[in-house]
Amino acid sequence: MKGKTITASLFALLLVFGSLAMLPVHSASTATMYVEPASIDGLDIGDTFTATIMFKDFVDLWTWQVQIFWDPSVINCTGFKYGVKLSDNVYEVLAPGREYLQNSGGLVPGKLLGTASSLTSPPTTGVTGEAGVGYKLVELYFKVVGYGSIHTIDFDDPPLKTFWLNSASLVKQPCNFEPGTVETIAPPTPYGPTAAFTWTPTIPQNGTDVTFDARSSKPGFDGTHMCPITCWRWNFGDGTGWFNCSDKEVWVHNFAEPNTYTVYLEVYAPGAPTETNSTTHDVKVIPPPMGAHIELTAPEQAPYDGEGPDVECDAFAPQQMVVLKAKVTYNLDPVEGKIVGFEVLDASGACVTYRTAVTNASGIAVVEFRIPSMPAFGDWLAIAIVDVAQTTVADTMPFKVGWIIEILSVAPLETTYHKCNDMYFTLEIKNIALSTRTTTLTVVVYDECGVPIGQIVVPDWPIEARFDGYYATTMSIHVPTWAFVGTATVYANAFTALPSLNGVPYCPEQSAEFVIERIQ
Repeated sequence: MKGKTITASLFALLLVFGSLAMLPVHSASTATMYVEPASIDGLDIGDTFTATIMFKDFVDLWTWQVQIFWDPSVINCTGFKYGVKLSDNVYEVLAPGREYLQNSGGLVPGKLLGTASSLTSPPTTGVTGEAGVGYKLVELYFKVVGYGSIHTIDFDDPPLKTFWLNSASLVKQPCNFEPGTVETIAPPTPYGPTAAFTWTPTIPQNGTDVTFDARSSKPGFDGTHMCPITCWRWNFGDGTGWFNCSDKEVWVHNFAEPNTYTVYLEVYAPGAPTETNSTTHDVKVIPPPMGAHIELTAPEQAPYDGEGPDVECDAFAPQQMVVLKAKVTYNLDPVEGKIVGFEVLDASGACVTYRTAVTNASGIAVVEFRIPSMPAFGDWLAIAIVDVAQTTVADTMPFKVGWIIEILSVAPLETTYHKCNDMYFTLEIKNIALSTRTTTLTVVVYDECGVPIGQIVVPDWPIEARFDGYYATTMSIHVPTWAFVGTATVYANAFTALPSLNGVPYCPEQSAEFVIERIQ
């Protein structure tokens, strides 16, 4: 199925319930609309999760409608999928090929309004699900924005509650409504914002644009809610003065003269216990090169493309194509017709490739090569060298090679879990790049018979650059009653996107075994 049934957040525990047991048909059961998972705890501000509206024990379903509400000061709905946007919705599962209309409703702060769907094609009978089995109606994607202890995702009050109609009599069927609960962890001590910034190129020349990026700054916290940064004050230390209370996280500045400048950033987060925070960095500005000069870059790795003398570029993965560009100048003018030598050394110092190219009218020479499928991981070095006016000049560009996003391990917290309990896994994830990369994380558990008994999907997870250390996060999946006892296996994968959306793995999957036992 294309739909994502369960997801987990970046930095916190999520309790996610697996598939429902396949029970015998019992027509006396009352139809039930409910939230899955029924409860999620251990959430912190910034964590994300998915709540799925499920439906079971219904007869002759022709039309359904959903209205849900929650506290927007605690959780914020960032989007939802419904009906035709869910490949595994109730109609696609029970009546594949039949036509149905879909009303997307509306998303307002704290509410999902009037999302509905109705069968339209003959015959005029509705669909009846297998007793005890839940079918999907709507997926809602949430982000935690405040602390609210135990909070409820509930169905709206009558007459706006979810309902469904018998296709013949148009009579509403009796229904139970079971809300979901979200519990946040105890809030931390209030804190102020944190100022931080980077700049490119890292060694700029005077008279050229330098991009200062403060998006790595962190908001404050007032004890209940995050306090966003609303103002960035810049001072570039070159006499141009303060740029006060700008809403620009990214600022472009031009230094007129070569020198070392102390750049100052102050951020302001109203409502935080300490509303301001500042940081400084020394930026070395050099004059444009005179005489013979060569500049080596990897243009497709921008903004970390290695521009500047001996500046590192962003990381590459196995089998990735590398484009190297060298610009040759003399007294800032391009030099045409010069043979440039390109050499690449791997982490062991061995030569991976040596190629040459001739500069064009713009003084540019370009070569490309592919990282081997089984390279030596670690620090690599690219070198470009040329002779101009009886002078040999060179530029180097370090870069890393490895799995850009790598799952270092997936480990059950316990060696044994019982049916109807939650099983917990700790994942360690690393990003070797200079830039933030977005990944889709999947965790799937198979029982001893190779049957999938639960999964977690975390879409669009931004993993910030971090060479030293790794991310550790704990997730959970509920062990269903129908899982086979014996040795189970958990698999974790990181993809550029879901495989169904043409995503490819960032790294080899990791797995671990544990034991499922009978209900205690």
